[in-house]
Amino acid sequence: MAEESLNHIEDAELFIHHEYYVDPGQDALRIDKFLMTRIEKISRNKIQNAAKAGAIRVNGKPVKSNYKIKPDDHITVVMDSERKKLEIIPEDIPIEIVYEDDTVIVVNKKPGMVVHPGHGNYSGTLVNAVSYHI
Repeated sequence: MAEESLNHIEDAELFIHHEYYVDPGQDALRIDKFLMTRIEKISRNKIQNAAKAGAIRVNGKPVKSNYKIKPDDHITVVMDSERKKLEIIPEDIPIEIVYEDDTVIVVNKKPGMVVHPGHGNYSGTLVNAVSYHI
């Protein structure tokens, strides 16, 4: 996400990807450390970059990664696009099945074929092909 995408466009439509309310008894803690314990599979570096881009907000205002959270703060992580919903869509993609029974399928995957959907690869994967097959 470009830094200017959130910092310089005040009227942009933003979508909440994560939302937290700080407990009344919470001790002061850097927001990047707070979010590291709550957002799955995220690095501190990504959180710091999101803060630089203005994507981390407390009580509606962008904060830096060293902001110390306070009891009753309302924290949101906002983006300029809706959160992608990952859905496995069966696709008729030819695959070489080496062995198959009621519980196992062994496939000879072609080189370069993406195994499962992820960022930038939402279709045309081995998982899409296998889901069509079964």
